[in-house]
Amino acid sequence: MSSKSSTRGLNAGKMSLYLWISLWALSELFVLFWLVYSSFKTNPQFLRDIWSFPTSLNPINYINDLEGHTSPPIPIGQYLINSGVVSLSSLVGITLVSVPAGYALSKRSKYTDLLFYFFLAMIAIPPPAVLIPLVYAVRSLGLGNTYIGVVLPYIAFNIPFSIVLARAFFRAFPKDLEEAAKMDGLSDLKVFARIVLPLSSVIVVVLLIVNFPNVWNEILYATVLLQTNDVRTVQPGLLLFASAFGSQWSEIFAGMVMSSLPMIIFYIVFQKYIAKAQFLGALKG
Repeated sequence: MSSKSSTRGLNAGKMSLYLWISLWALSELFVLFWLVYSSFKTNPQFLRDIWSFPTSLNPINYINDLEGHTSPPIPIGQYLINSGVVSLSSLVGITLVSVPAGYALSKRSKYTDLLFYFFLAMIAIPPPAVLIPLVYAVRSLGLGNTYIGVVLPYIAFNIPFSIVLARAFFRAFPKDLEEAAKMDGLSDLKVFARIVLPLSSVIVVVLLIVNFPNVWNEILYATVLLQTNDVRTVQPGLLLFASAFGSQWSEIFAGMVMSSLPMIIFYIVFQKYIAKAQFLGALKG
């Protein structure tokens, strides 16, 4: 009787969990659906009835946002391009540093352990805490209002966690393959380049998945460091648009949809790696 009642309790708990997850997913999908169809309405239509469907799928809001047909001009299309450049550059930099560093730290010694704890401590530093000195440093180097002026901080702040994650992956890497390669006369560097790296596509994709939202959605540094339209990214651009045209809800929604699309597409393409990313977080350090 006790085993049956415990089984019923577990099933009831699972059903409750699934119910809450389903309700949460439906609420998120409803908000996304409402955002998309509202972006095709004119602003008078939206203000008249925020829940009604548009009479036609008019892309004028998207055209106005992309081309910046506002006064002052706020070209969301240019901001999206800028975000793409900044995000791609940052992800490349983070990956190029984190993968070999994580592999090096996976080789246990008192020095690599010390560096590992150093990077763990770096994760605890909140980016706003160093905003003021960083702004002064960037501007003193003449990098204000430039891509590289914001890409370098993005790389610096995302590297510690990425290295810790890469180290966890390489700690679980089969040692037999490395030992066999060394017996064939390969140096440590050649073992990494010829054996380990070609088999490490999972950690590369996981690092992209983990860091892409951090870079694409970052707003604090982008707002302070990028203040002209030719380099401003999409998140502070949407904030500027909302503050300048707060009543133009349909055009604001169109901009939000466009800023969300890269994230949605990215996760659809790499969804099979998301579970692996969660698994890596649980690996022994």
